[in-house]
Amino acid sequence: MSISGATEGISDLIKEYEASVGDAEVTVEDHHEIAHDMAEWIEKIRTHLSYMSDIITAIKGQAVAFAEQTTEEFTIEDLVRNVDILMKHELSNALINLDKHINMRADAKINGNINSLVQVINNIISNAIQAYNGKENETIELSFYEEKEKLIIKIEDRAGGLPDIVRQKLFKEMITTKGKNGSGLGLFMSYSNIKAHFGGKLTFETETGKGTAFYIEIPLQ
Repeated sequence: MSISGATEGISDLIKEYEASVGDAEVTVEDHHEIAHDMAEWIEKIRTHLSYMSDIITAIKGQAVAFAEQTTEEFTIEDLVRNVDILMKHELSNALINLDKHINMRADAKINGNINSLVQVINNIISNAIQAYNGKENETIELSFYEEKEKLIIKIEDRAGGLPDIVRQKLFKEMITTKGKNGSGLGLFMSYSNIKAHFGGKLTFETETGKGTAFYIEIPLQ
């Protein structure tokens, strides 16, 4: 949509330029101004194409993760970059801020499948966005820190906490936190994913009227 808008802008400038050909009142400065406007639109298109390329690369990695669970070594920095790329659009649309805090070495190594872990983190962030129920300019905190040779990833919202019925069944069956908009697969599968593929744990704390924090705990090398 952004690139389509940019091409319309360039099309308008081309029409303007064609209309100016032979017009004695059009100065050299006017020609330079039109050329400058065209260059600005082209630069915007380059930015959008770069973003699309990042998205496609990340999505291809996610698709491979469904078919093949490869084990690899990656860093906290790699993980944060992939989460950023894939969540940028959803966060922007919801007008929700994602505050990231890396309270450890960004080059710390994790062993496992990065795409699987990105899926788990992004699912929890998506749940938090839904929990705000359309409220704008709210914040989700994403924190990384080390504790007893384990990586702790904390995703926290201030959306009022989980209902009792959800708390009791959250990781035990396919229950959804999203009402009619949820499938119930996300957190159930996330819990299984962290346990099976990373030898880790997924836990949560929630307080009515305040919010919810999920903790992903993974052994570090």
